[in-house]
Amino acid sequence: MKNLVLITVFIAIIWSLNSCVSFSRKMIGDDLSKLEKENIQMIDGEYEFKGYEHIRHNNIKSDTAGNAGKMLDVKNVLANDCDRLIIKSVPLAKDKTYEVQFIFLKGKQLQYTFKYQAQVKKGFLLLNNYVSQCHGIPYLLGGCQSSQSRMGLTKDHHLLIQNYDDNSGALLLFFWAGYTINYAEKYKRIH
Repeated sequence: MKNLVLITVFIAIIWSLNSCVSFSRKMIGDDLSKLEKENIQMIDGEYEFKGYEHIRHNNIKSDTAGNAGKMLDVKNVLANDCDRLIIKSVPLAKDKTYEVQFIFLKGKQLQYTFKYQAQVKKGFLLLNNYVSQCHGIPYLLGGCQSSQSRMGLTKDHHLLIQNYDDNSGALLLFFWAGYTINYAEKYKRIH
């Protein structure tokens, strides 16, 4: 019996470490300009900080949108009071890998800046901001929360940021608890 419990816990831990982020392409497939290694510099530019369209997990489009700081999960309070976002990408030595710099401005004043590495995958820049936090015994008496972002361009060359959040819950007697949500937001290009 003790060995069975240990094996079950071991399998649950391995399973939680192998969970991967999955983006829904259906929600944005009709308005996507594919990024490739040859045209990655198209993402460089200046964008409005507040989004103009939010696409919820059930593919419902809304004019009520948030801001780029929240979509990129920026914790700095200075990043909440901005009006523009500048993106600059620099190719790295590794094939299809880039360093992407995000510059948040209010007027002409710099509020906050940070960088992510990213890879070109399926017409997007997949940011290396994957986060996974587990509590309790994953999938038995606890759960795991995972998230990641990717960005691309709309057909009109506006910025598109898509997030994936997965909260895999515990096996509580006879049912599975948790959720998986995809959502995206679009930001108008200024320059």
